[in-house]
Amino acid sequence: MLKTEKKIFKLQLKSVPQEISKVEPFLKRLNKYALFNKKQFHSILIATTEAVNNSIVHGNLRNPEKFVDITCILTPGTIEIHILDEGKGVKKSDIPNPLAGKNIFKESGRGIFIMKHFMDSVTFKKKKHGGEVILKLKRASKLKDKH
Repeated sequence: MLKTEKKIFKLQLKSVPQEISKVEPFLKRLNKYALFNKKQFHSILIATTEAVNNSIVHGNLRNPEKFVDITCILTPGTIEIHILDEGKGVKKSDIPNPLAGKNIFKESGRGIFIMKHFMDSVTFKKKKHGGEVILKLKRASKLKDKH
């Protein structure tokens, strides 16, 4: 378990779909230090992979000259994951409900829904040079696990 106040891990990816394969090894290295339980690690992995995929595909439009920066901030009680791309950002009003009848059979549009299911909070911010999603998860107590 994390003993110090804060630890930061960073990864930069090119905006090509093949780069998504680097997310899991990065998070596994982080988890050797953080020691999240299996359920929480799975939640972190799924949500982060979805956010990175959205940043590459929708934010940076698969432009290999643009980057996605991942910054993970660990504290004894939480993990906060910042995924920053060079796109225009996303407005909450532009996000369709994937459970609405007209969207239920679409092949895309579930990433944000999935992130929100697995994380305690998901926040979108428009930055000067891109869009950012912030994923937060509190460390589960030994008595009770959220997921």
